[in-house]
Amino acid sequence: MDTTKEPTDSVQSWQDWYRKHRLVAQTDKPLETKDLREKLKHSLSSNMDDTTNAVETLTDTDPKAMWIEKAREHFADTLAEYQYELNGKDFYKAFYQAAVEAMGYSEKEYQRTKELVDILRYRHLGQD
Repeated sequence: MDTTKEPTDSVQSWQDWYRKHRLVAQTDKPLETKDLREKLKHSLSSNMDDTTNAVETLTDTDPKAMWIEKAREHFADTLAEYQYELNGKDFYKAFYQAAVEAMGYSEKEYQRTKELVDILRYRHLGQD
């Protein structure tokens, strides 16, 4: 920047230089520099219609494996939480009791749903 010019010329020169070499964030897009905006613009325009990776990602995942992993994590958390209070037989009893309770809840849900279907079926047939 040339400092031998008039003060207003120096200010104008500095402003012109600043606009061309701006690296700070803009007020309308915080935390985004000019270089980053240019890179994003180029990247988006070249990859805008490319969905091959998204489709492959959806088809490559195995839902059952994901649920098994989640169940394993929950079992590991439970074992870690009660490892000093319960032994193997205690864990077995607790798991068995939970399964029996789940079966009871399922049976109650089935009975309620069956009752509703029976009511709807007989109403539908004109029987009361």
